[in-house]
Amino acid sequence: MFSIIIPLYDKATFIRRAIDSVLNQSFKDYEIIVVNDGSTDGGEELVEKFYGNKVKLIQQTNQGVSVARNVGIAEAKNPWIAFLDADDYWHPKYLEFVSKVVSENPNIGIIGTHYDARELEVDPKLQYFHLDNYFRQAIRNTRFFTSATVLRKNFFDNHAGFDPGLSLGEDIDVWLRASLFFGDGVYIQNTLVYYGQEDDYRATQKNHHINNSLIPKLMQAEYYGAAIKDSECTESEFLRFRNQWVLLTLFPFFQKTENKEQMGYIISQIPNKYFPITAFYKLPFEMLSMVFNAPLAVKFFRNYMKFFFRYIYK
Repeated sequence: MFSIIIPLYDKATFIRRAIDSVLNQSFKDYEIIVVNDGSTDGGEELVEKFYGNKVKLIQQTNQGVSVARNVGIAEAKNPWIAFLDADDYWHPKYLEFVSKVVSENPNIGIIGTHYDARELEVDPKLQYFHLDNYFRQAIRNTRFFTSATVLRKNFFDNHAGFDPGLSLGEDIDVWLRASLFFGDGVYIQNTLVYYGQEDDYRATQKNHHINNSLIPKLMQAEYYGAAIKDSECTESEFLRFRNQWVLLTLFPFFQKTENKEQMGYIISQIPNKYFPITAFYKLPFEMLSMVFNAPLAVKFFRNYMKFFFRYIYK
């Protein structure tokens, strides 16, 4: 039923924990595909030594996590794709609960699960809800997280997978396009996925160029039209989500001076009705760069934006 894709790059410390969490699943209809993306710490040797034919190990030169996931998807034999990062792990009932959701909701195409960086539930009883009007909710919480998301494989048969050109937001790009393709999904409320934060080299901790983020891609006029299929989300509803999500996500890029020109262009594409926020973004770049390096200022500005999105632009 499930093809589980695990990209591996210098995660020797964690890879056995991740694979063991799959082998310990109460639901057994799955295959494990580990794509070694040019590791230098011997992680792939651990996979070969301890798991043998229990895992399909694919070797490639280092090309990034998006390429690794896409290679794994191309090799997948089952109709559902489950993703697991090498430093995360699953509750033993993760696949069992996902399979129950599938059987009770045969028309859905995307399923998310609650995750935590501390602990998992001890004796969970399945609880879930439908993400009705997903793009109205997603501005507050996009819900989906890589190690806690399962997709029907036919999405990748019809659309590009993870974008290798993105170093930030490549996963959100897939969740948004899949939600437009399949329509609203389901969210499992049980905490069944552990989000490992031990790795100091998390992509979210890096200083990114905005052109390598999802923002410019999301601003393209054809983004909605190329993805929409079964979702009832209208283009105007999607653009409302897009504009608000971009405004909420933009401020960290002020930390890199190379982003100045592109950010100015992006802000100019946001409708004038958001002027209480865009006016702030149009202040001198150098001043905002200092402001957004102060945690208290960032917290204040995020709360300022959330107030407008919850009460003015709701």
